[in-house]
Amino acid sequence: MDLSYYPLTMEALDQADAEALCLFVSEDERPLTGLAGLVDWRLSGRLSRMIRAGLVIGAAGEALLTPPGMRLAFKKLFVFGLGNARAEEALAGRLADAVRRLSTAGVKDAALQLPARLAPEVGVRTLMEADGALVRALVFTPEPAKLVTSLSQSSGAPQVERRVVKVPSPPKASPPPRTMARQTPPAGSPVLKQPAAPAPPAADAADPAAPRPPPPPPRRYVPPPPKEPTTKKKR
Repeated sequence: MDLSYYPLTMEALDQADAEALCLFVSEDERPLTGLAGLVDWRLSGRLSRMIRAGLVIGAAGEALLTPPGMRLAFKKLFVFGLGNARAEEALAGRLADAVRRLSTAGVKDAALQLPARLAPEVGVRTLMEADGALVRALVFTPEPAKLVTSLSQSSGAPQVERRVVKVPSPPKASPPPRTMARQTPPAGSPVLKQPAAPAPPAADAADPAAPRPPPPPPRRYVPPPPKEPTTKKKR
């Protein structure tokens, strides 16, 4: 079996490529948590509405097949009930029964999260040894790398191919540049006028710190000579 471990995030759920998505719901789990809660949020509370309507109660042996809708990239959505089981043997039996039902439905690869109260080593072993085991499984977990390390160090865990799929977070959009919007004062409020900017000094203004040019030399005034009187001759 090919096992891949995905982080329990919305980005990983959107990028997971599998035929079916399997959810495990307990009778005493309200509100939904884990992968079921994440899917319920993506479906705008659809699973919660089904629970309130009595279509899903999480009873032991309960199995529901429903279309996932346009918001999930899976072809089938299965919901399996766990009842109020807390014992490891009972939870492993519920998981094995879900794998058998998937095989009956012709599912070869599925995405799921192991029941919260089930030890990871037991859950992986159940996936491997159940009748009609899956060919490929995508396991969602809050800490994929830590889980793989724990399984590798455990002597009782089956030796299967494991890999952690790292899903990059979407880049954050840069905020738009701020613009100074012109606000219109309400009616009746005094209008404050901004003082006008001082006019720049004239180009020909004298700089008191600059040296002054020397004054022009004095000029002598000479009056023109008097004109001689002219007389007209009589003929």
